[in-house]
Amino acid sequence: MVLEFVSSLRALLFNGKAIHVINRWHLIIDTDMEAITMRQRNNNLISVSEQVISFKYIRSIQINRHLVGADVHITLSNVTLSAYGLSVDDAQAIKHVLLEYNRKAEINTLMLA
Repeated sequence: MVLEFVSSLRALLFNGKAIHVINRWHLIIDTDMEAITMRQRNNNLISVSEQVISFKYIRSIQINRHLVGADVHITLSNVTLSAYGLSVDDAQAIKHVLLEYNRKAEINTLMLA
């Protein structure tokens, strides 16, 4: 299952990140490949920065809620992925998907032992 979450224009404007309206954050969670992809267009609007990380070992999921929107920070080993200006519902869905995946992986590990 592949889920894609994109920064909300309204959340970026209300939270002081209006400069990123053109180059919004894209967070893609692929549970089949066990990967999280963070994608954002660079400031020159020509190239795209992309970071792909396996999410087997998530250490923490931090959600900073604002009046409009939320920021999500996912810490894996020694890397932190951050997406700003997501809707609160998207932030909660990201947390739910990742925690549910880790719970299923833990149950499978216990059954194999």
